[in-house]
Amino acid sequence: MIRKTNRFMNNENGVTLVEVLASMVIISIILLGVYSLMTFTNKHAVSNNAKLVSINLAKATIERIKIKPEEYFDVETLTEEEFPAQGYAFDADNCTPENCSNVYLLEVNDTEYKVEIHLTQDEDERDLKLINVIVTISLEERNINSVVEGYVNYATYE
Repeated sequence: MIRKTNRFMNNENGVTLVEVLASMVIISIILLGVYSLMTFTNKHAVSNNAKLVSINLAKATIERIKIKPEEYFDVETLTEEEFPAQGYAFDADNCTPENCSNVYLLEVNDTEYKVEIHLTQDEDERDLKLINVIVTISLEERNINSVVEGYVNYATYE
């Protein structure tokens, strides 16, 4: 019986504490790398989502301006006089129709986006009854700006 016990004691097929610690360190390094990759990916996915929202808001705003420009600026006043060389700029602080600040501050996913509209017109555009509209949507907290440019035909509003 003593001989059988000694035979099991001399068996060295198991793992040592050093081997266990080394394998734990290697696994920890791999897991830290995977974790940092996941956080990096998540951070950029959120940023890309905000950029995508701002681009879509800019496109939607210019389409709304084409349908109802009077909600964003006074079409009659702008079409009666010549545009200055620098054009006109409108935002929530200096919009012309009453109660227009709600169209210049848009909230999506509990995030507020600011809308700025810049209007210009040269002689050819005036002859064609077009106003060049540049819509800028900005999210200042993430330093995101999206710009979309288009034309509004005001011949139907005269």
